[in-house]
Amino acid sequence: MSTQKKRSYADLVKRLSKTLDNTVQIFTLDHIKYSNNKYPFQKIILGVHNPRRVLISAGIHGDEPAGIETICSFLENSRYKKHLDQWEITILPCINPYGFENDTRENHESKDLNRLFKVHNPPLEVKLAKSIIEPSYFDMTIELHEDCDSHGYYLFQKSNTPNGLEIGVKIIEALKGVISINSDKTIENMPAEKGIIHRIKDINQMEWWPMAGYSLSMKAVHCLTLETPTMLPMDTRVQAHLLAIDQALMCNHQ
Repeated sequence: MSTQKKRSYADLVKRLSKTLDNTVQIFTLDHIKYSNNKYPFQKIILGVHNPRRVLISAGIHGDEPAGIETICSFLENSRYKKHLDQWEITILPCINPYGFENDTRENHESKDLNRLFKVHNPPLEVKLAKSIIEPSYFDMTIELHEDCDSHGYYLFQKSNTPNGLEIGVKIIEALKGVISINSDKTIENMPAEKGIIHRIKDINQMEWWPMAGYSLSMKAVHCLTLETPTMLPMDTRVQAHLLAIDQALMCNHQ
């Protein structure tokens, strides 16, 4: 595994701290330790005690930096403020610090963290992410990813309520003027409809769980995994994710 750092996690932590003022809660839940490195695993909360709750996360795959850059932009440009009339927003800005620094999908143990939310004793990064997903707490979870093989934007959606699919449809419709949409009928070997993968097997039948699977098991109402195409410029990917977040938080369905 490469030891040549591509990015600085310490700089990311400083950037987030500089962006947020003293009214915003930033928690260090623990530290991910590797060699001589000690990465603070951080959680940010905005709009504490607001009636609806969303978890936004990024960087579980370290070679997908667009999600992390999206969160930075979301905070730096105060894009979150228009949603604070009703949303408590919990953010995990970078779940895989080692992967982020070294541009690897896996963590320092060569493990794909987004495949390990069902195992008995997962890596610390997974344990910490799981620790904040309380039963029936989140109305929505939004995971920011990117796909190096896709020619367009798409998303996974699974809900614990029958009316959830409209959220995904609204997101894709809003993005059509901003970014290309992956309209293939099969994406990642799963049936897709106009950029949305929602015919996903029941989580109890899955051999392994991604983070979204665990969130579903904890009765999060809507779980979205957003995928932007890596082949497009960073600014385009970030703008698409920002618009998708806005659309999701503007939906009124419970």
